Amino acid sequence: MQRDIGKPLFDLLLVIASAAAFAVSTTLSNIEIIGDLSPAFFPKLISALVFVFAVPCLIKDFREWQAADTRIERTTSSRGVVQWLLIVALALGYILIFERLGYIVSTAIFTFSCVMGLLLAGGTWRELTAARRARSLASAAVFAIVLSVVIFYVFTELFEIPLPA
Repeated sequence: MQRDIGKPLFDLLLVIASAAAFAVSTTLSNIEIIGDLSPAFFPKLISALVFVFAVPCLIKDFREWQAADTRIERTTSSRGVVQWLLIVALALGYILIFERLGYIVSTAIFTFSCVMGLLLAGGTWRELTAARRARSLASAAVFAIVLSVVIFYVFTELFEIPLPA
């Protein structure tokens, strides 16, 4: 096991960001809408859940990092940097295409690009056979489309929050 600080740092970032998001969501007005839910309910819920799930991950990843060999492989560390930069670039691209293409198409493209980009940047893609590559492409496409449509349905139909189609 290599000593890679990327996982504990990412977990720490999640803990801090979710705590900050929760703090900011408490400043939202407490106007009751349909079903006794205020506008702050879902931001509070999501940020609290992220915090609750990120803390055990932080503890586990920090312990693994402490127990790992002190030898750092350059390829592992450079892969982590490439993966971080990839996600940041894809998120920026997602922001730019969101309004033009609508929620479903832009989210499907973003999700597919993230999955495939991480497979490529992580080196997993090279280890796959041609059949597994084809199956991975199909699985990523189906996952991206289903995820986009389900989230769109949940927000537009169940929560009655309009999203650009």
